[in-house]
Amino acid sequence: MSSETKIASRENGSKTIVDIDAQNVDFRNCEAIKSSVASMVSQGSKNIVLNLSKVSFMDSSGLSVILFCKRTCEEVGGTFGAFGLQNYVNNLVNLTNLNKTIDIYHSEADAVN
Repeated sequence: MSSETKIASRENGSKTIVDIDAQNVDFRNCEAIKSSVASMVSQGSKNIVLNLSKVSFMDSSGLSVILFCKRTCEEVGGTFGAFGLQNYVNNLVNLTNLNKTIDIYHSEADAVN
């Protein structure tokens, strides 16, 4: 199990895609992800989409990352969404009704269009 979380961002159309390269989003890496997104927003990226395709586990700290990103983007008049949810993460998002408050996309192409 690697504690190394790689966070990369790239522009795709009007969206900033944030690739989370980690199996887990939990208490060990949630602050790193939050600070990365906050930094991107402060530098002018306001329409952010998380790529969670490599994330197979998320706990309540991971859910707090999603809520933080949504709030941070909305505060600057932007949008927030996520794509690539694996089964466990998708079930968690649905169970907590987060799917009703954030945009969940099937693919990066859906997110950008």
